[in-house]
Amino acid sequence: MNIVVIGGGAAGMSAASKARRMDKDAKITVLEKTGYVSYAECGMPYYLSGYFEDFRDLLHYPVTEFTEHRGINVLTGVPATAIDTGKKYVEAGGKIYNYDKLVLATGASPKIPKEFSGIGISLRNMESAIGIKGKLPGVESITVIGAGVLGTELFSLLSRKYKVKLISKHEYLLPHLDPDMGEILNKIVIGSNSNIEYNSVPESISGSTGKYSIKTTQGSFTTDYIIFATGIKPSVELAEKAGIELTDNGLIKVNDFLQTSEDDVYAGGDNVATRNPVTGSYGYYPLAQVANKMGRTIGINLFGNSRIFPGALGTTVINVFGYQVGYTGINSTTAGRAGIKSDSVLIKAKDKSNYLHGSDIYVKIVYEKKSGKLVGAQIIGKENSAWRLNVLANAISGHMTLYDLLYSDLGYEPEYGPVWDPIIIAASLGLDKTDNQV
Repeated sequence: MNIVVIGGGAAGMSAASKARRMDKDAKITVLEKTGYVSYAECGMPYYLSGYFEDFRDLLHYPVTEFTEHRGINVLTGVPATAIDTGKKYVEAGGKIYNYDKLVLATGASPKIPKEFSGIGISLRNMESAIGIKGKLPGVESITVIGAGVLGTELFSLLSRKYKVKLISKHEYLLPHLDPDMGEILNKIVIGSNSNIEYNSVPESISGSTGKYSIKTTQGSFTTDYIIFATGIKPSVELAEKAGIELTDNGLIKVNDFLQTSEDDVYAGGDNVATRNPVTGSYGYYPLAQVANKMGRTIGINLFGNSRIFPGALGTTVINVFGYQVGYTGINSTTAGRAGIKSDSVLIKAKDKSNYLHGSDIYVKIVYEKKSGKLVGAQIIGKENSAWRLNVLANAISGHMTLYDLLYSDLGYEPEYGPVWDPIIIAASLGLDKTDNQV
């Protein structure tokens, strides 16, 4: 078996490693256009904000782990330029790489507004992280443009060392949250850094590092440095040119085995459409844990389709000024668009027993009105919030109802939660509402 993998990120290296475990004799080649493979992209905001100084701490494994110990031919700095699915080869670095099976793990690239493409600095790979870090000595003020997951986390973490301003085109941070939870988050963030422009976008930018002039829809100011966190776009150009089918919104279309329209070509990671188990529709979930599981699934299916990838809820949790903020499944707005008649419960409780003086925690659950089946959850809290979000994600994956959640036998310890856990309280109140509708 001759396997070629394009892309050395989470999905690509996971696929290559699993394929090696499946077949010790397979010839496996990974083509990576940058100088690094198998790194922790989610750790980059922590690197930039000074939690650690050596970028090598972001590497899960050195290249030698794959080349010397796993017998995988990893070629860095070698961008793939063409795919011929008829003759079954990839062209990269002026050479031809034949394949029996091909894995497209091409990831995604930053989406910077065209008018700022020459100015925009973004964080996406190891080179960009190292480059940004090298520019920060002497910098006092930073402007982050975009208040999604990356922008919000950069705003939070960089505020430890720098004067940071955030520009958000939305009314609140993390626009996947419902407005009520978004308002709560906004009020929390004000206590740490209120330098935020909501409902604002940049209109013009001039200057260079050390003195940028920015004009937004709300005013003008200067800043030493700018980081764009305005989203990403899937890297599907190679697939499209090769005639591989894309979805209407420009993602690589795959089946349940992560197989593309070409039988011998698989795809996974930040370039593919992923089924949402709640709605059944296909969306975009560019997350590390999703990419890793896709890669492992592909590594198995290269030797015969035997492992179905079930989809993803898009479970996300980030650090916002010491608060664990996250969401899973769908929100109330998405439920309405999907034709799901939903209701919700939002509660404020304590994250541990009262006598231990815990912090406030906000839990919102979204569920089908008629059945009480959970379809989404959102959470904001200082301690023990991430594990509660994971409990709710598993509840949604398991098609649990409010009744099931209420009677879940969660462990109790005063340091980690009150005897009536916040998610149990939310389930109880939701069940009361559904009972009253009968």
